[in-house]
Amino acid sequence: MLLVLLARDYCAAQPTTASESTGNVAAGHVAEGKVDTERDQLRKRIFAEAGAGAAQLALQEARASLDVFSDHDLFQIEALVVETEVHWGRQQSLASDEPDRLAQSNTALAHIDEMLARMPASDEFADVRRSVLVEKVAALQGVGRMKEATVLYEDLSRSNQPMPARTYAAAGDAYTYLDQPRKAAPAYERALQTPVEPLVPSVEPHALKRIDVQEGLFFAYLDSGRYDNAQQLLKEISASTPIRADLSDHPEDVNEDYGRVKKLQAQYLLYTDRTREGVAALDELRHEAPFDPALISARSDASLVQQRPHEAQKVYEGTLVDHPGDIETLAGLGRTALELGQYDRAADVNATFSDRFPDNNTVKTFQQDYAAYKSPQLIVAGNGQKGNSVLADENWGIDTQLYSMPLAEYWRVFAHQFSGRANTGDGNSVSRIRNGIGADFRFHGIDAAAEVDRSTGGQAKTGGAGSVSYAPDDRWRFSAGVDSNVNTLPWKAYQAGVTGRAATGGVRYSIDDYRYFDLTYGATRYSDTNFNQAWVGTWYERLINTPSHLVATWVELNTSSNTLANTAYFAPHRDMTAQLTAMYQWTSWRNADQSLANRAYATVGGYRQTDIGNSMLWEVRLEQQWQFNAHASLAYGIGLSSQRLDHTRETSKLIYLNLNIPL
Repeated sequence: MLLVLLARDYCAAQPTTASESTGNVAAGHVAEGKVDTERDQLRKRIFAEAGAGAAQLALQEARASLDVFSDHDLFQIEALVVETEVHWGRQQSLASDEPDRLAQSNTALAHIDEMLARMPASDEFADVRRSVLVEKVAALQGVGRMKEATVLYEDLSRSNQPMPARTYAAAGDAYTYLDQPRKAAPAYERALQTPVEPLVPSVEPHALKRIDVQEGLFFAYLDSGRYDNAQQLLKEISASTPIRADLSDHPEDVNEDYGRVKKLQAQYLLYTDRTREGVAALDELRHEAPFDPALISARSDASLVQQRPHEAQKVYEGTLVDHPGDIETLAGLGRTALELGQYDRAADVNATFSDRFPDNNTVKTFQQDYAAYKSPQLIVAGNGQKGNSVLADENWGIDTQLYSMPLAEYWRVFAHQFSGRANTGDGNSVSRIRNGIGADFRFHGIDAAAEVDRSTGGQAKTGGAGSVSYAPDDRWRFSAGVDSNVNTLPWKAYQAGVTGRAATGGVRYSIDDYRYFDLTYGATRYSDTNFNQAWVGTWYERLINTPSHLVATWVELNTSSNTLANTAYFAPHRDMTAQLTAMYQWTSWRNADQSLANRAYATVGGYRQTDIGNSMLWEVRLEQQWQFNAHASLAYGIGLSSQRLDHTRETSKLIYLNLNIPL
């Protein structure tokens, strides 16, 4: 933009005053019939210096000849100095991981503010003022002041005047950092289309290239749910990116940008939940470039998506040996540490980053994850059911857990409260309230909790509960729990004054995020001497996965038994259930980590009750889940089911809600 202004005022021919001399001669040509004076030659030389990259020297020389250069001329040349400083700032921030990596960008921003403060407010300087403000967008983005950058960009965008490609790209990066991909995409699109200082091929280190902006646009499309646009852009990038590097000193070398395109193709599969295909594509690329940290980081990210944090951590650790300063890898290592309960290691990564990378989106994502870990957490599960008189004509329950911030990294204290009430159909109702406090411990794959609780009412009781789970690797997870004052007995048992204590155990074997197998066992001793045992086996399979649609199934087999007959509550001597649940999910809206998923569940199966016989069961449910960010969600739904218990087939209605949010 400044170069355009300089071309306009390159040289002036009036040898009177400096203010009269601007704008009379275009592009360095002297008007017809006039002599090229020493002043004209001086102006031409200094403006040429400024436009050729020596703006600081040109400004010094111009200030030494104030009779030749007007204030407007000086501000024009100084604006080119600012542009150079902002450019150097970007290069330094990309080339260095040192604490002073943003020093040049801060210097450039301070210069801009000082320059704007002394620039006259008259319309004569409007063009230069706008060009400096355009550079300020990139300077603000470069030091991590993203909101200010986007506000200024939006203010400048009210004019029809186009801006340089680097300004649009900086605005796109700022919107991306702020998790606003729907605003980032138009900014990146303008960066690729603007006629003012467009993107051109360059061998300069850390120069802004077309592939940089295209990559930003690609992820902006994905994060805003515009998958077709992302796929079309990927095709265009692939078609326009040669395998060989045209500007390389060695033309036989593989084009670096071509490798980035191949990585984007693999990441498209990951972002659209086709993890198996994406992992296969990345593995193939790693054979071609086994030491590329960007590819290794992407492959490790894929392991996280596949719910294989141990595998991801090993790859990250190996990468840091060869590339100890790679920020993307270090951030990935921090994320896996959080996933595996290695909070001391995550704290070290967070301390390493500190506030040195306010411009880095990957660092920001890790720091958001770390902040969520450091926050208190609220978990609420509520449900209500009506219509199954064998269990209760109608009932509802709310289970609330409130966790503190971490204590000594691995510990939290929590409060646990359950409230429920049921109408049992005989004109009476029963309620149950249980309040508890406890401690939670999470350490390197071990999750453990212990609680002391007290129930209220006629069967008031003090009890305790504990649970532990352990995941030694990415495949296996083992769990166990005990509870001496359970909340899960049939409502009619509580009405009869019966309480219970239980022990549970379970194991899960996960193939990847597409398939897992669960087996659980539970034993409950009722206070009336009844002993209940239950086995449940589950097979989960994801069948279809596209960017917006998912189909998954659960096959469940369970059996239970009771030792006491003729109880006031439902307690068959033995029963068995075999059922298939299919779920269809449509993600109708997405914005970065935010999304809305709409789900429909259908269950069909058979139920066998000893001495009663076989019968069919079915259930349908509709559910919505709002993902507010990576760590906060709200799900709610309604359902209708039918099953024969004892000799009675009844249809019941269900409503439920689940909230999980850091505070």
